[in-house]
Amino acid sequence: MNLRKVLFVSIILMISSFLLAITITMTSGAVGKELEVLYQQLKVFMKKYPDIKVSVMPMPDSATERHDLYVTYLAAGEKDPTVLMIDVIWPAEFAPFFVDLTDDYDYFELDKFLPGTVKSVTVNGRIVAIPWFTDAGLLYYRKDLLEKYGYDHPPRTWDELVEMAKKIGKAEGINGFVWQGARYEGLVCDFMEYVWSFGADVLNDKGKVVIDDPNAIKALQFMVDMIYKHKITPVGVTTYMEEDARRIFQSGKAVFMRNWPYAWALVNSDESPIKGKVGVCPLPAGPSGKRAATLGGWNLAINKNATPEEIEAAKKLIKFLTSYDQQLFKALNAGQNPTRKAVYQNPELAKKIPFMVKLFDVFINALPRPRTPKYSELSDVIQKYVHAALTRQMPVEKAIKEMAKELERIQSK
Repeated sequence: MNLRKVLFVSIILMISSFLLAITITMTSGAVGKELEVLYQQLKVFMKKYPDIKVSVMPMPDSATERHDLYVTYLAAGEKDPTVLMIDVIWPAEFAPFFVDLTDDYDYFELDKFLPGTVKSVTVNGRIVAIPWFTDAGLLYYRKDLLEKYGYDHPPRTWDELVEMAKKIGKAEGINGFVWQGARYEGLVCDFMEYVWSFGADVLNDKGKVVIDDPNAIKALQFMVDMIYKHKITPVGVTTYMEEDARRIFQSGKAVFMRNWPYAWALVNSDESPIKGKVGVCPLPAGPSGKRAATLGGWNLAINKNATPEEIEAAKKLIKFLTSYDQQLFKALNAGQNPTRKAVYQNPELAKKIPFMVKLFDVFINALPRPRTPKYSELSDVIQKYVHAALTRQMPVEKAIKEMAKELERIQSK
């Protein structure tokens, strides 16, 4: 009889626990291993917090498509998704739809994060998201092939890259250089790195459009020339996103690749034909003598339409995912850079992914795309005209001038 009572009480408690559990939803991309790693982390989180259930809403890899889905969800006043994985360029635009986390500064230990990442989630003095991982554009190269053809260092300038890519690519019968040329946000990231390294910019500090500049024209012409003049980049690059470039490089069919840190874990996985043959370095300098890397990264924000209970559960989830241990786990297994300063001092990280520590200056000095609530409109225009030039639908000089006119119209609204 006593045993029956114990079983009955246990069942009642289990049912009560199930009924009292809060379910929240979270968006996530699936670039590289990020979704796989997230599921592993959530398994640990839900074991720690059995009263919180987290359901993942997988999103498109394209940041542009993901942005448009968020516009739909948030504008409709939906309470799902509860937690949104947002690009570093979106806080200003979406701030009105997110929970204000300013009073939770100490709860999330934001004083222990990289200052630039905290600045990226601060809008008009309000913290609207928590930095999850940071990014910067990098150059991956086949160190075995550079050595084979007599090069003792990776390219320091874009001209050196062209020369090496031509020589090695032709001799090996592979592509010289692959990057992101499809019409989406990734193209803007790549384009900005050329623009900055050629000594130009899109907006100045006062928000004035300054892209109509001879150096910007030269930067875009260089991108076009890599495809059609130097022929180190395949014509198909105009359809490539991150994973397209990564698969080509990882299969051994390219000498150089521009990509984010996440690719390291994949190109050096046991299944990779080029494991142990890859080096990583800062992107080359342009004629200005400057090297430039676009600041990337993703943050975690909370939908303000969520219930108070869901918001509290979401805070616990974000605190867990951005903790020291989980940032280290994510870095080691997904190859995504921590936003906590202390993680970079971890000896295991330095051993397994040495470039994260050696190239620390690249990550903290990466340049942000224009920080404005109108960014998505600016991005659409940049994508349109850069892609038109890359696909030879429009001459380079005309593409830059038309881009400048449209950007000025947006900025003057």
